[in-house]
Amino acid sequence: MNKAYSTFLLVILYCIFLTGCGKHENSADTWRGIQAGADLSAIIERTEYYDIIVESEQSFPQEQSVESPDGFLCVFLCTLLYQDEPVQLWAALRTEGMDIWLHRADGSRELLLQKISTEYADAKWYLDREGNCYCWKNSQKSYDREGVVLETKDTSLKKLMATGEVPFSKEWEYGHDITDFCQLPDGRVYMIMEDKEEGSRKLLELDPATGLTTEQDRVQLKNSAVERQMLGAGQDSLLVLDRDPGIGYEIFEVEVNDGSMPCIFSFTGTSYSFGHPGMTLQDFRMLADESIVMLWTADEGTSAVCEKLRMSKVEKIPIILRGKFNGDGWLSAQVALFNRTNSDYHVILEDCGGGNDLDDFARLTSIQIAAGKGPDILYGTLMQDYIAGMMEKNALEDLRPYMEKSGIREEDYFPFAFSTWKMDDRIYGINARVTGMFGYRMDAAILDGYTASDINALTNALLSYRERAIFRPGYSPQKILDFFLEGTDTLWGMVDWEEGTCDFSGELFAKILEIAVRYGDTGRNSEFPCMMEARSFRNLFEFDSESDQEKAGKITCGILFDDGCHIGISSYSTMAINANSTNKEGAWQFISFLLGEEVQSSDTFYVPVNRKVFEAWLNAQLEEVSDGKEKVTGRIIYEIVGGEVRVTSTETVYTAEDITEEKAAEYTRALEEAHPYPIRTIPVLNIIREEAEDYFNGSKTVEEVTALIANRVQLYLDEIH
Repeated sequence: MNKAYSTFLLVILYCIFLTGCGKHENSADTWRGIQAGADLSAIIERTEYYDIIVESEQSFPQEQSVESPDGFLCVFLCTLLYQDEPVQLWAALRTEGMDIWLHRADGSRELLLQKISTEYADAKWYLDREGNCYCWKNSQKSYDREGVVLETKDTSLKKLMATGEVPFSKEWEYGHDITDFCQLPDGRVYMIMEDKEEGSRKLLELDPATGLTTEQDRVQLKNSAVERQMLGAGQDSLLVLDRDPGIGYEIFEVEVNDGSMPCIFSFTGTSYSFGHPGMTLQDFRMLADESIVMLWTADEGTSAVCEKLRMSKVEKIPIILRGKFNGDGWLSAQVALFNRTNSDYHVILEDCGGGNDLDDFARLTSIQIAAGKGPDILYGTLMQDYIAGMMEKNALEDLRPYMEKSGIREEDYFPFAFSTWKMDDRIYGINARVTGMFGYRMDAAILDGYTASDINALTNALLSYRERAIFRPGYSPQKILDFFLEGTDTLWGMVDWEEGTCDFSGELFAKILEIAVRYGDTGRNSEFPCMMEARSFRNLFEFDSESDQEKAGKITCGILFDDGCHIGISSYSTMAINANSTNKEGAWQFISFLLGEEVQSSDTFYVPVNRKVFEAWLNAQLEEVSDGKEKVTGRIIYEIVGGEVRVTSTETVYTAEDITEEKAAEYTRALEEAHPYPIRTIPVLNIIREEAEDYFNGSKTVEEVTALIANRVQLYLDEIH
């Protein structure tokens, strides 16, 4: 949307469109979250709102030791759903075998099986609706001290009847593991079989009488490297719970006859916080009344939580928070906490949803705002093409008076808490957290002596490098172009905002285009050596100081801003209050709630923006390596290489020699000096990306593309002037 700025100024002409739109009201019978193919106009024009509430909750405590009613020591086996209720299985160890006891959340117990073999003690268990048990062990190898394989065990599955009979026992060759198991109310049994070597998954139907399996080859499950998929039972159909990293969690109904998987419920657009600390989702059900049962079990130990969820109409004053949330669990958790504790307001997370047009969602939002309507709070990059124009026209609230009234002082926070959407002395946006901090480094040998934050020195060094390489995996020529231009407010002097002129005919722009073509990842050169690495600022352990870089032979090369090289701060999590909002007080209550010390302390994954909380957070990291202690950290990195997902992992051991007070001071200083990306350049960058594509694909020369870019950018500058 390269004319977004002017579009916002003229968008009032489209208000007739809004006037002609009927009101779209949703009932609990139709609202199932924001799904693919949703009518975005209907979503943003809602007058009634629904959200997930936790209707009931049952839990099992952490048990240290348990005895059976007849006095035998019990071993914990698992927590699972039995007839839609949470239960635990415990094994009482006797000399003649194991007794299996069922424990309910109300404290009652029931003997299921007697005197079975102890070989099942370390198996995975599933209890069907008739009280029969399925036990399986996945394949494994044992090794000697020299790493030689001593024994290979295949995957095995047995069914244990309540009578003690074993009607069948099955095996699959090594590397084929059962990752999920589910029985439907009509008795059908399904399981997911994963090929560990290929990462592929298959859906199998298991005959509960004979143990014969039938592959449901029309149903396509995701590769295991992408995301876990979980089976669950509906009233008359098999369900799959799936998570898309850019969308969130959705429930699909599996049509085994044709392999289709229509979405029947989306958690997108709800405030349900998907997860419990230290727990993993074990099972789920959708009941006849369309409530959802979610069973969470401890990663270590016996504790568990079972929730019954229901979509319910919001009765309090709704505060509409609109943006692209990418399944942000922390935000959902804080929204849920605010909604539980605030007596007047209920925050609604209004997302575009997966498979829907984000640009259209932004366009419709701009039309609403121009018509004097729109959400109460704008969030993140949804409106990035429009923000500059909105600030110019005071379409956003200046939050400084709200801060002063609430006693929130700028000096108590890092500068980046207020800098992403700021104009002169007016604060239009606030970051209660920062999910996007960017910086990069390269080998000193590649940059051939480059040491300063100098765009000309960097481009000359890269053009002088003669080895085959790519910038970074997945970095197309367009992304390399962004790397060089996104941090500079004047595009290295190519745009004069005051005079309203531009000039792209210089040598620098031609060099940047050549570098983008030479080192872009096209999918055909993905195996070439990588030139650039991302730096991490998520915590003190992952931060690479100047000393760390020198030892590794690296040099910081980005993000390049007009005044030097700094951490780049995105507006992924920036919040602004719509000047049209009729609930500004409620909107501010939520934003200020997020800035409070309690909420700031709840997020240990990202850097706290509150200085006091940050200091405690940083000291806790220093404490982790004090007195001779070691800290082991691991990172899993997902990259798209040649259209495929590449997963790599690293593990690093840190000691007090690595994590020093000096490093902590340098880390803090780097955060203090972090810069937000410029906003007003976004429409110009969109133009450059669009026109540069013809140079990248070889259909136009650099001179032709440069002239087209200059003409279009000049037209844009003329419009805004």
